[in-house]
Amino acid sequence: MRSGSAVLATALLAAPLPACATGGGQALPPTGTQGWVSLPLADGDHLNLLVARPAGPARGVVLAFPWGAGDAGLLAGLVETYWDDAAPAAGYAVVGVEIYGPGLAESAPVVVPALLDWIDQHLAEAADRIVLTGASAGGIGVFHAALAMPDRVAAILAMPGRTSGEASLETLAGVPVLLMVGAHDQRWVIGSESTAERLRAAGAQVELNVVPGQGHVLRVPGEMLVQWFDEQRK
Repeated sequence: MRSGSAVLATALLAAPLPACATGGGQALPPTGTQGWVSLPLADGDHLNLLVARPAGPARGVVLAFPWGAGDAGLLAGLVETYWDDAAPAAGYAVVGVEIYGPGLAESAPVVVPALLDWIDQHLAEAADRIVLTGASAGGIGVFHAALAMPDRVAAILAMPGRTSGEASLETLAGVPVLLMVGAHDQRWVIGSESTAERLRAAGAQVELNVVPGQGHVLRVPGEMLVQWFDEQRK
């Protein structure tokens, strides 16, 4: 199991700049590899994506939103901590989004359609199986993203995460949601509990897992998270 805090520190100091940051970028990294991709937006801006692909056709897409300010180093840390080994090994493609999660409250109408179009074009074999995940700030953004694409969400994993704002959650009725939060992360425990209540009232299928002995950056094997994804397929 990797140490989340150690990975974060390494990522901030050593993460490579996205190719698109210098005007490069590619449509999709080869199978079995990972790389940075530049995603143009309708407003003329662009997003950096960190994409990890399985060795064969993808059986699902993990759409991941990072903690903190959501910059390239933090996104690389999130993907390395949980997803870059376990998800591709289980056949999932990972699409990490360099974005500040709470900012999706305003930017989702522009960002989410662009993400879906890119997935439909480049990962079409898995486009009907999108799992949204995010941690901390990304765990807030994940719900803004889900509400902008409710018909495309197979499951939601927030670790930790919470709803922000008063928007109705009824469009997420029937969606499996796993909320994970460290028992020592008390402010986020309260937010997770409130979010679980709201989601259940809206008809979502909610699990709340308060992890004993842990704080804000959860130490959880990626294989366990992917196993939860697989269980939602049954």
